[in-house]
Amino acid sequence: MKLSLVAGLVALACGLPLAAQEAAPPDKDKPAAPAGRHVRFLPVGDLPPYRQEIRNGVAYELEPPAGSIPPRQVMVGFGDEKKNAVPLLLGRVTEPLSAPGGEGLMQVRKLDEAPESEPWLKVNRPESGDFLVLLWRDSPKSDWAHARSLVLPDSTDAAPAGRVRIVNLSPVTVGVVFGAERIKLEAGKFYQRNVPIGKDNEFQLGAVDAKGELERFHAGSIFQNANERSLVVIYRADGVQPRRPLKAVVHREPVVVKREPAE
Repeated sequence: MKLSLVAGLVALACGLPLAAQEAAPPDKDKPAAPAGRHVRFLPVGDLPPYRQEIRNGVAYELEPPAGSIPPRQVMVGFGDEKKNAVPLLLGRVTEPLSAPGGEGLMQVRKLDEAPESEPWLKVNRPESGDFLVLLWRDSPKSDWAHARSLVLPDSTDAAPAGRVRIVNLSPVTVGVVFGAERIKLEAGKFYQRNVPIGKDNEFQLGAVDAKGELERFHAGSIFQNANERSLVVIYRADGVQPRRPLKAVVHREPVVVKREPAE
């Protein structure tokens, strides 16, 4: 289905200052997280086709082909400091891991990787604040041995309750439609807006062609309770000539308040 995009579409760059908003005061009803700085991961992509084989009349699921899914578990290290392993599941945000303050290199290793080997991934962490690392395959022809990453601020100041963030990891410009509001979101950029609490907020996503028309690939709604926020990640579908070249994953979560250290 094609929709006409009006003139004057807005493109917002990743990392540009977002609309200022006061952080909400701590709420005793919000879940609490450990004090300190944290990093989380969100890998996006598609699972390979299901495969099975029959042994003595019983069907057994086969392991996915090598490189067709992210490493099952990774270790995160900051210099000589090593962290616990965390599982990577497509479309799911990991539990938070502690991260030191200041800028620096973060090494992400497969759990079974030798310490002296080259890390699976290297990410430059931002100077301050919690951060979220989005992961995806480098190209449809490559596998998860060649992953790309994008770091987003993940604090309650950067992404407060009542908002939705939409991130375009695809290689093309995507149109975002919220009612009468129409946004042109270029590749590698993100956009953030408030959404009313306690109601369905319908939105559509589509690739923008040379004529400015929208070839829709996702239609859904954002519903948020008080003290919740959402993240929509647009990505290129994996595989050869997929039926839908672009897809989106929607993640809704409560805003977690930092727990102050005891004096």
